[in-house]
Amino acid sequence: MEIVSTVGAWQELAETPNASDRVAAWTTSYEARFPSVFDVYYSGWGTRARRREAARQAPVLKNQIVAAEDRACHLLEQAENDFHERGLLQGELHAVLMVGGHTSNGWVAEHNGRRSLFLALEYLSTPPYDDLLVVHEITHVVQAQLSPATGARTYDSSLAVMVEGAATATSRALRPGHTDSAYLWMDEHHVAWFDDCNANAAAIASLLLRHVETPDDDEVVAPLFRNRTALGIPARSGYWVGDLIARRMLQDGYGLHDLLTMGPAEARDRVLAWVTTNDR
Repeated sequence: MEIVSTVGAWQELAETPNASDRVAAWTTSYEARFPSVFDVYYSGWGTRARRREAARQAPVLKNQIVAAEDRACHLLEQAENDFHERGLLQGELHAVLMVGGHTSNGWVAEHNGRRSLFLALEYLSTPPYDDLLVVHEITHVVQAQLSPATGARTYDSSLAVMVEGAATATSRALRPGHTDSAYLWMDEHHVAWFDDCNANAAAIASLLLRHVETPDDDEVVAPLFRNRTALGIPARSGYWVGDLIARRMLQDGYGLHDLLTMGPAEARDRVLAWVTTNDR
């Protein structure tokens, strides 16, 4: 496993006593040492507007960040071994451990020409949710390796539904025994969300039917993939749909490899079959 970590440089910044000096050093000393990391971060997962507050809060987070780095390294090593044992991960895992502005917790992106898992340590949750996040995001690395279509920055909404459903199913398989809320939200606070999704299945299906080929980053499908609600559409309800379809496929005898190698055509067929059943 290859890990790039910004923690050492961040610790130097956190030990700067004057708050104004820390704010200036965030850009000139901290980010400047990892330009490729922060280029990725600000391309879609972070915002420069959070720099000032992140720098001001750095001293009170020192112990938390150091502990989070140790915990993340342990989780990454364990998960990498689990994926290798199942014959899913090709080669070594590439990961970036960073401290950002408390905007995103984990994502997958190209870094120095390699598909890499990014973890923002200031946002790493408590066990077991941190472990579930790591497994979920490593699954996206594997998907990009096994299915070229999922290596793109954006893709059709139907494929996005199945990409997230497969990642959730993989988390369930590799880390059994947790709640639905833990697998889909990495917390225990979203039990009512499942009821909302069930109650609004027809509205969710209708939106998917109209936009099955719409890119997943389009604003019109934001309620399916982002923490944004719309009339009758619970936030991130596309994840719920994908989880339902993936779990049914596993019950019907398909394996994780089948889910992780799914391409756009099959994803569209699977989602449309669910839509046909629920759009009424």
